[in-house]
Amino acid sequence: MSSLEFSRADRVLVVAPHPDDETLACGELIQCALAAGASVRVLLASDGDDNPWPQRWLERRLWIGAAARRRWGERRRAEALAALEVLGAGAIEVRCLGWPDQGLTRALLADDAAVTLLAAELGTFAPTQLVMPALADRHPDHSALHVALALALLRTRLPCRCLRYGVHGGSGPTGTPLPSAPPHLQRKLAALACHASQLALSRRRLLAIAQRPEWFDLAAAPAADPAKALAEPVMLRLTAQARWPLRHELLVLAASADGSVSRIRAPLGLPGRTPFAIDTGAVTLRLQGGDLQLARTGSTSPLVAVWAKLHRSEPRLIVFDRDGWQQAEA
Repeated sequence: MSSLEFSRADRVLVVAPHPDDETLACGELIQCALAAGASVRVLLASDGDDNPWPQRWLERRLWIGAAARRRWGERRRAEALAALEVLGAGAIEVRCLGWPDQGLTRALLADDAAVTLLAAELGTFAPTQLVMPALADRHPDHSALHVALALALLRTRLPCRCLRYGVHGGSGPTGTPLPSAPPHLQRKLAALACHASQLALSRRRLLAIAQRPEWFDLAAAPAADPAKALAEPVMLRLTAQARWPLRHELLVLAASADGSVSRIRAPLGLPGRTPFAIDTGAVTLRLQGGDLQLARTGSTSPLVAVWAKLHRSEPRLIVFDRDGWQQAEA
């Protein structure tokens, strides 16, 4: 199935990093799936609580403490629930994970907890179609959620189709456009109006995103097949769009066919000038300039996927990535 079609047999899981992504990227697709009789569930990864400038504007405050952030997250979650009510009139199941806004990359690199929870969600709902953020999305929460979902799919081996959407990107839409229908668009705009906290400072930008066609890259879910292992050493080219600042770090996730994941998070200093090497006991990697080489050392299970990224270290004064994840897969 190469087109954006749904049937009564479909189980559609829409995964959104923040409240409003479900409406901006998938508002019309959700309506199409429901109209076809499909079951639809929306998974909200975070409550969007780390969104300080609209909060400062609307609450007339400068300092935002933990209690204020929780209150803001509760507001944004309520807005998403109201928007989904507009889109589905009670027909949409919603699951809220409450993960930290602006913190999905840290969660992904910390341990297996995020991947384990996503694998459980996938196993419980058993989607036939998984709607997920694109790897190339410039918001780090979006791209990190893509990687976490890809790892969860490798673990569960669900035979679903993946529909990947982009919200923040500079290269323009790619993939397959969803044919727009005026009633669906009007309901989508009505749902967006529920996200009043986000419209306060970004109305023009969000309306422009909401009114453009919804595009999705279509692909089969990855499978951890040892017969499709990566040739080693795995080679990736990490190109920076601007001069690398001093406070960068290298992030690497290497998935093996046995379900294990090697995680590397290391400061780089001046990576364009000084070769960098590390041995974790499971994998070795070398970085010189932008050329990354990675190979197994302590594992007999072949590598089936590798993701690597040049990541700006904290504090992040600019939300969006200049240099996103690169992926190698069989």
